Amino acid sequence: MPLPWVVVEAAYQRGMTGAHWLLFSQANAVALGQTAAGGVEGEGELQAANQEAIRDAINQMLASAGPALMPLFGRSVSFAPVTVHVIEDVDVLPQELAPQADSVWIARARATGADGFAVDLTLTISQDLARAIAALGAGEPETLTATASQRAERVESAPSKMDLILDVTLPVTVELGRARMQIQDILKLAPGSVIELDKSSGDPVDLFINDRPIAKGEVVIIDENFGIRLTSIVTATERIKTLR
Repeated sequence: MPLPWVVVEAAYQRGMTGAHWLLFSQANAVALGQTAAGGVEGEGELQAANQEAIRDAINQMLASAGPALMPLFGRSVSFAPVTVHVIEDVDVLPQELAPQADSVWIARARATGADGFAVDLTLTISQDLARAIAALGAGEPETLTATASQRAERVESAPSKMDLILDVTLPVTVELGRARMQIQDILKLAPGSVIELDKSSGDPVDLFINDRPIAKGEVVIIDENFGIRLTSIVTATERIKTLR
């Protein structure tokens, strides 16, 4: 693949040690960046906005990949925010991908979409991380001759879907209030400006899990940190829906 390359580094934050790298040619990176940013794919230089769009798209992809990998890895995994590097010389590759590094595993794929969108990508995995992943699946593979009862026993012994997601982290947000402003008023904001919210000083604040409201509460101070004391909360059934 001719230089320059765009290398996206995705390091594990939990569950595994190491990182994956996604390698794109400049043309494919431009196509992905422009599509992720809502533009039209095409040839050209990779702009800062394209890099930011690629970073956001890969971060969202990895956030979805964590729960999907859980039944395969048998553990909860998550990724740190990715970093994007533009490589114009192989001498500045990440140490794990440098020519003098140990062997790496490479998986090539093509992502396609509507309106003829297509991007070729290369996923690289260091030797140590590849061995760690392989060790997770080192058990005896299920053969085609396994009996129905044997397969049923495996299914029954597998953890339930709920068990697999119990330690997945979700974003928790406390909202003090909201306001709508005209653009001309936003441009006039300066240090010291006061924005009037749609709630009174005694109203409860809203607690959002995964961008869904699940509770109301009052703000408290705990060891010089802000906290929220819950005063009302939705039912357990409604809270389960916030996991979607």
